[in-house]
Amino acid sequence: MLNRLMKKKASGFTLIELMIVVAIIGILAAVAIPAFIKYIRKSKTVEATEGLDKINVGAKSYFQADHYDSAGNLLPKFFPQSETMTPVATGGCCNDGTTAPKCSGTTHTALWNNNGWRALQFQQTDNHYFTFAYTNNAQSNKSAGYTSEAAGDLDCDGVASSYKYIGTIDTEFGVTAKGPIIDNEIE
Repeated sequence: MLNRLMKKKASGFTLIELMIVVAIIGILAAVAIPAFIKYIRKSKTVEATEGLDKINVGAKSYFQADHYDSAGNLLPKFFPQSETMTPVATGGCCNDGTTAPKCSGTTHTALWNNNGWRALQFQQTDNHYFTFAYTNNAQSNKSAGYTSEAAGDLDCDGVASSYKYIGTIDTEFGVTAKGPIIDNEIE
């Protein structure tokens, strides 16, 4: 009798034991998958903040540098000219669910050759999730300032994440930037 019990016990797992293990794995997956997706989306937002940081450094450097006219006269301090959203958001989605600039297969290098982007020393050399804009709100006085923006639809649902920095002139004629001002961080 003891021999039969030993053989029955050693034969494998029961159906109930297997169902309990499957249920536990299902519960763990239901908790882990949304957290993983959120983590992936959050990692994509680094592109926006790094890009805006580069634009801010470029704007500060350009403002602090001396500029001369064709006659050799020193010009008053000013920010580079404005640039619209680059590249223009197409609103399309890729087969893998990413947005159009990232999957387009081109880096849009020619789009970054405008005077404003060159003055800011900014361009995206790799495919990217975000489009960038720079707006100069005044040419040359103590109230001069700028706004740098990044926008991108990270999961192709029609809702965009947006990031913004606002640059101003302080009392010592230095440049300060406030931000990032974030709307729909990971949508």
